[in-house]
Amino acid sequence: DGGGLPMRVNEDNDSTIYMTGTVHMLPPDVQWRSPRLDKALKDSTELWLELPMPTSQEAMLRQYGPMMMKHMMSFNRPLSSLLTEEEKVQLAAAIERAKLPPNTAQGRDMMKPWAVTLMLGVGPMIASGFDPESGIDINIAKMAEEQGDAIKGFETFEQQMKMLASGTEEEQLAALRAAIAAPPAAADSMQETSEKAFEGWARGEVEPVEKLVADMRTGSAAESGLGAMSVEVILDNRNEDWAGQIEERLKGSGTSFIAVGAAHLVGPTSVQERLKLRGIEAQRY
Repeated sequence: DGGGLPMRVNEDNDSTIYMTGTVHMLPPDVQWRSPRLDKALKDSTELWLELPMPTSQEAMLRQYGPMMMKHMMSFNRPLSSLLTEEEKVQLAAAIERAKLPPNTAQGRDMMKPWAVTLMLGVGPMIASGFDPESGIDINIAKMAEEQGDAIKGFETFEQQMKMLASGTEEEQLAALRAAIAAPPAAADSMQETSEKAFEGWARGEVEPVEKLVADMRTGSAAESGLGAMSVEVILDNRNEDWAGQIEERLKGSGTSFIAVGAAHLVGPTSVQERLKLRGIEAQRY
């Protein structure tokens, strides 16, 4: 099918919905566009993302900064006050391995445990050249904005932040402890699997993302990179919700383009499998 992102299409008498998976960061030189993606986006009049996303990291911080602070920060409970001396040593080593900038140490101590666990997972990828500004979703949003399409979201930013921060302090700490106690080889393996999955998906390969999601289901919290969240919370429940919203959208008319995280479009509980249960068959495009 000419390379580029794996795509699907749902059609009825008066509406067409194109669907593809995104990855939120990529090396800048990875090519993922294809003539069929460009055509599908050109034919669409609205774009549906996980969130109604601003088209730059800077705009994102401007719009959502205060809400991020609310859910990520814990000024009255510094992280260092919740960890033993041994755990502080483990955390310092994990931070160094993840290549997080040393000048952000004070800010990190004011973060809730889930946010630090997330940074430990993402840091090595950013250090190896993966850039959020090269993410597929933000660039598809730019393309849609340029052609004057409405940009909508299946969720609000607040819903997503609440989900990420949903574990109790003890659950969040347990996930952080597991992450910093995991042998370096486990973190390296997770990073390698993630990078292969992200770059593979951009080239049209589905299997590496399927492997990543399968590993998330079977691995420990430390290996899954999910922290205190379960696959059910971060993938399955949302896939079910989004399938319901797509079903409603098909009752209307016109052409829409959907771009959500690639992990939502693989495996037995994917968005398209949830649509199948509603009698809606998504064809390969």
